[in-house]
Amino acid sequence: MTAIVIESQPLVRLGLQRLLERMPGLGAVRAIEPAAIVSLEQSRAPAIVVYGMAGDASDNWYLLRRLHQTLPNARILLLSDNMWVRVPSTLDWCGVVEHLPKTASIERMEAVILQMLGCDGFMPLQAGGAPAWQSPYQPARVAS
Repeated sequence: MTAIVIESQPLVRLGLQRLLERMPGLGAVRAIEPAAIVSLEQSRAPAIVVYGMAGDASDNWYLLRRLHQTLPNARILLLSDNMWVRVPSTLDWCGVVEHLPKTASIERMEAVILQMLGCDGFMPLQAGGAPAWQSPYQPARVAS
Protein backbone atom coordinates (compact mmCIF):
# COMPACT_ATOMS: atom_id res chain seq x y z
CA MET A 1 0.00 0.00 0.00
CA THR A 2 1.28 3.47 -0.78
CA ALA A 3 1.35 6.42 1.58
CA ILE A 4 1.37 10.17 1.07
CA VAL A 5 2.28 12.90 3.52
CA ILE A 6 0.79 16.29 2.72
CA GLU A 7 2.23 19.08 4.85
CA SER A 8 3.42 22.63 4.17
CA GLN A 9 6.20 22.67 6.78
CA PRO A 10 9.28 20.80 5.47
CA LEU A 11 10.55 19.48 8.82
CA VAL A 12 7.12 18.22 9.86
CA ARG A 13 6.69 16.67 6.42
CA LEU A 14 10.04 14.87 6.73
CA GLY A 15 9.23 13.65 10.25
CA LEU A 16 5.85 12.26 9.17
CA GLN A 17 7.46 10.64 6.13
CA ARG A 18 10.02 8.90 8.37
CA LEU A 19 7.24 7.78 10.73
CA LEU A 20 5.29 6.20 7.85
CA GLU A 21 8.39 4.56 6.37
CA ARG A 22 8.67 2.49 9.58
CA MET A 23 5.09 1.21 9.37
CA PRO A 24 4.52 -2.43 8.41
CA GLY A 25 2.79 -3.02 5.10
CA LEU A 26 3.52 0.36 3.57
CA GLY A 27 5.53 0.71 0.41
CA ALA A 28 6.99 3.96 -0.84
CA VAL A 29 6.04 7.09 1.08
CA ARG A 30 5.62 10.23 -0.98
CA ALA A 31 5.79 13.66 0.68
CA ILE A 32 4.23 16.71 -0.98
CA GLU A 33 3.08 20.23 -0.20
CA PRO A 34 -0.69 20.90 -0.08
CA ALA A 35 -0.60 22.84 -3.38
CA ALA A 36 0.60 19.66 -5.14
CA ILE A 37 -2.72 17.91 -4.43
CA VAL A 38 -4.11 19.31 -7.68
CA SER A 39 -1.33 17.57 -9.64
CA LEU A 40 -1.87 14.09 -8.13
CA GLU A 41 -2.85 11.40 -10.61
CA GLN A 42 -6.28 9.80 -10.21
CA SER A 43 -6.10 6.37 -8.59
CA ARG A 44 -8.50 3.86 -7.05
CA ALA A 45 -5.69 2.00 -5.28
CA PRO A 46 -5.92 1.97 -1.49
CA ALA A 47 -3.59 4.43 0.21
CA ILE A 48 -2.88 6.01 3.56
CA VAL A 49 -2.71 9.81 3.54
CA VAL A 50 -1.59 12.04 6.39
CA TYR A 51 -2.84 15.53 5.59
CA GLY A 52 -1.61 18.39 7.76
CA MET A 53 -4.01 21.27 7.24
CA ALA A 54 -2.46 24.73 7.20
CA GLY A 55 -3.66 26.98 10.01
CA ASP A 56 -4.17 30.06 7.86
CA ALA A 57 -5.03 28.65 4.43
CA SER A 58 -8.55 29.24 3.18
CA ASP A 59 -8.33 26.48 0.59
CA ASN A 60 -7.95 23.59 3.10
CA TRP A 61 -11.44 22.21 2.50
CA TYR A 62 -11.20 22.60 -1.27
CA LEU A 63 -7.89 20.69 -1.28
CA LEU A 64 -9.33 17.99 0.99
CA ARG A 65 -12.31 17.51 -1.35
CA ARG A 66 -9.96 17.46 -4.34
CA LEU A 67 -7.75 14.87 -2.61
CA HIS A 68 -10.76 12.64 -1.95
CA GLN A 69 -11.95 12.96 -5.56
CA THR A 70 -8.49 12.07 -6.86
CA LEU A 71 -7.89 9.19 -4.41
CA PRO A 72 -11.38 7.98 -3.45
CA ASN A 73 -10.11 4.82 -1.70
CA ALA A 74 -7.53 6.61 0.42
CA ARG A 75 -7.86 6.55 4.19
CA ILE A 76 -7.00 10.03 5.39
CA LEU A 77 -5.61 11.07 8.77
CA LEU A 78 -6.35 14.78 9.11
CA LEU A 79 -4.00 16.81 11.30
CA SER A 80 -4.98 20.35 12.23
CA ASP A 81 -3.54 23.08 14.44
CA ASN A 82 -6.83 23.82 16.12
CA MET A 83 -9.32 20.98 16.55
CA TRP A 84 -12.30 23.27 17.12
CA VAL A 85 -12.11 25.85 14.36
CA ARG A 86 -14.58 25.16 11.54
CA VAL A 87 -14.18 21.38 11.54
CA PRO A 88 -17.40 19.56 10.60
CA SER A 89 -18.67 16.98 13.08
CA THR A 90 -18.30 14.23 10.50
CA LEU A 91 -15.57 14.02 7.90
CA ASP A 92 -16.42 10.73 6.10
CA TRP A 93 -17.72 12.72 3.11
CA CYS A 94 -14.10 13.48 2.24
CA GLY A 95 -12.38 10.20 3.15
CA VAL A 96 -11.15 11.26 6.58
CA VAL A 97 -11.15 8.29 8.96
CA GLU A 98 -9.35 9.99 11.85
CA HIS A 99 -8.72 13.56 12.98
CA LEU A 100 -5.94 14.55 15.39
CA PRO A 101 -4.34 17.81 16.48
CA LYS A 102 -0.86 18.44 15.13
CA THR A 103 0.26 18.43 18.76
CA ALA A 104 -0.73 14.76 19.23
CA SER A 105 2.05 12.56 20.56
CA ILE A 106 4.06 10.41 18.18
CA GLU A 107 2.74 7.33 19.99
CA ARG A 108 -0.87 8.46 19.40
CA MET A 109 -0.18 9.08 15.70
CA GLU A 110 1.53 5.68 15.35
CA ALA A 111 -1.41 3.94 17.03
CA VAL A 112 -3.93 5.67 14.75
CA ILE A 113 -1.93 4.89 11.61
CA LEU A 114 -1.53 1.25 12.64
CA GLN A 115 -5.28 1.09 13.22
CA MET A 116 -5.87 2.60 9.75
CA LEU A 117 -3.61 -0.13 8.33
CA GLY A 118 -5.63 -2.82 10.10
CA CYS A 119 -2.73 -3.96 12.29
CA ASP A 120 -3.59 -5.88 15.44
CA GLY A 121 -2.62 -4.56 18.84
CA PHE A 122 -2.13 -0.92 17.80
CA MET A 123 1.11 -0.74 19.79
CA PRO A 124 3.46 2.16 18.97
CA LEU A 125 6.61 1.09 17.16
CA GLN A 126 9.87 0.95 19.06
CA ALA A 127 12.78 3.08 17.95
CA GLY A 128 15.75 1.10 16.63
CA GLY A 129 17.70 0.45 19.84
CA ALA A 130 17.98 3.98 21.25
CA PRO A 131 15.41 6.46 22.50
CA ALA A 132 14.30 8.84 19.74
CA TRP A 133 15.79 11.85 21.53
CA GLN A 134 19.23 10.31 21.88
CA SER A 135 21.84 11.31 19.32
CA PRO A 136 23.28 8.39 17.32
CA TYR A 137 26.66 10.08 17.66
CA GLN A 138 28.14 10.15 21.16
CA PRO A 139 31.07 12.55 21.50
CA ALA A 140 34.14 11.31 23.32
CA ARG A 141 34.42 12.44 26.92
CA VAL A 142 37.26 14.76 27.74
CA ALA A 143 39.10 14.00 30.98
CA SER A 144 39.35 16.96 33.32
